[in-house]
Amino acid sequence: MRKRPLVLLVSMSVVVAAPWLLERIGARWGAAQAAGAESPKQEAVFNYEQANGKKLFEHYCVVCHGASGEGDGFNAFNLRPKPRDLTDQAVMLSIADQQLAEAISRGGRERGKSNLMPPWGHTLNERQIRYLVAYLRTLRSTEEH
Repeated sequence: MRKRPLVLLVSMSVVVAAPWLLERIGARWGAAQAAGAESPKQEAVFNYEQANGKKLFEHYCVVCHGASGEGDGFNAFNLRPKPRDLTDQAVMLSIADQQLAEAISRGGRERGKSNLMPPWGHTLNERQIRYLVAYLRTLRSTEEH
């Protein structure tokens, strides 16, 4: 029972201080905007399938395809041919989702591509491969054209 007045006092202090704190934060934010500072970089918003696909991509694919999907992962240096640039929209738009799923499931060799891409069909189930394809469709080049 003795803690109740202390909790009440702390709660009241927060309620009283909140407007002042928000005003200070807003003033700093406005000053930074007026000075031409960039706003914080916003992360892409993914749906459920894309978010799960991103996690799978980061676990299985980043080593070769790179974090951005541009084919510049850690192992890309050692590979000939280089991993596909998954951000190349001209190429990616010409490939159907089913073809991407088959390439992931069966590997590069089965698709007539590089035999260096392993078949992930024994590691990933169909749902996970569908998630990966959904995420691949979100990748865009970081270069401005």
